[in-house]
Amino acid sequence: MLREWVPALDWVPRYERRWLPRDVVAGLALVTLLVPQGMAYAQLAGLPPITGLYTTVLCLLGYAVFGPSRVLVLGPDSSLGPMIAAVVLPIAGADGDPARAVALASMLGLLVGVTMVAAGALRLGFVADLLSRPTQIGYMNGLALTILVTGTGARRMK
Repeated sequence: MLREWVPALDWVPRYERRWLPRDVVAGLALVTLLVPQGMAYAQLAGLPPITGLYTTVLCLLGYAVFGPSRVLVLGPDSSLGPMIAAVVLPIAGADGDPARAVALASMLGLLVGVTMVAAGALRLGFVADLLSRPTQIGYMNGLALTILVTGTGARRMK
């Protein structure tokens, strides 16, 4: 039962030492790419760049322990920045308090996480298959417009 929730318990004992040099090189390459990307996306979301650093590193460590795949590469997603900014910036107000923005973005992340865990437990993954191609294209176009229209919102938080 515990191995279902913590897959690392299954693969860590079978890890071979000869894999370590290549895994270290792959990890360094991944960090080199994802840390600046995470910091930039945090800034795009109206948060201090250091937030992206913490989020990127901690999420990668969390996935290493709880993720179902030993070889999957993941990282920050550019579509999240504008969506977080669209939610957090209006609530944070015009005073641009970074601490309040970080707290609100953190709560948003926790709420989304709880929602995703509940959806997974209820086996609701099939809902994603119900989204038509035009709906997906509309989402991407809406996201592009959000980036264009609110692109200056991240600069107001400084």
